Amino acid sequence: MSRIYSDEAELYDIAFDWDLSDEAAWLVERLGPGCRSVLEPGCGSGRMLAALSAQGLKAVGIDTSEEMLALARERGCEVVPGDMTDFDLGRRFDGAVSVVSTVGTLGGDALGSHLDAMARHLAQGARYLVQQGVFASEAELWRSEWEAERGGTKLHIVWEALDHERSRSRVEITAGPRAGEVVEDEHLSAFWTVDAWRKTIAASPFTEVACYDEEAEADLETGGSLLWHELVAP
Repeated sequence: MSRIYSDEAELYDIAFDWDLSDEAAWLVERLGPGCRSVLEPGCGSGRMLAALSAQGLKAVGIDTSEEMLALARERGCEVVPGDMTDFDLGRRFDGAVSVVSTVGTLGGDALGSHLDAMARHLAQGARYLVQQGVFASEAELWRSEWEAERGGTKLHIVWEALDHERSRSRVEITAGPRAGEVVEDEHLSAFWTVDAWRKTIAASPFTEVACYDEEAEADLETGGSLLWHELVAP
């Protein structure tokens, strides 16, 4: 597990701490009026769980990072330690979400195992909304750069693809008690072409019925850096 997900979980939480209320409202709309319970695998510090709970859903998350789970519990979220590729909560949910390329930390075989596990935990016809970039060709690489702050701590973050299997994060602390420190990590970050993604979904229990870019319906064929995929459980 990368340092930013464990020892530096609070820095990760600050780096991704933006208002999710509009996004959560859109997700609830896509999950449908019959959705009362939702599962988030790889929930991290619980930001989306809290936003979905604020929309009236019963939200439950799993993650392998105890440090992230501790932050989620501080937010009042219901979370359980669990591996995305092999878990058993003994219940089914009305829907599920996976945000900010969380499934990108899985390779092809691992994603297949994850989708099998998710299908076992979703009601028939339930929506699983997965935010993951897919690309029309293998030549494209991505890079994101932004600023974040909380309580006097300010960060400059760069997150970029190194190749088609790895990404790198660099978090520079520009203000606060730890000003001047830099936390760097490398991560498994699977690169998905449109064709590879389609084949993986076709081999899974799910059916992809739509995809969205910035919450507007998009053409999967052209790809995009952070698409929402609407998958339907069998």
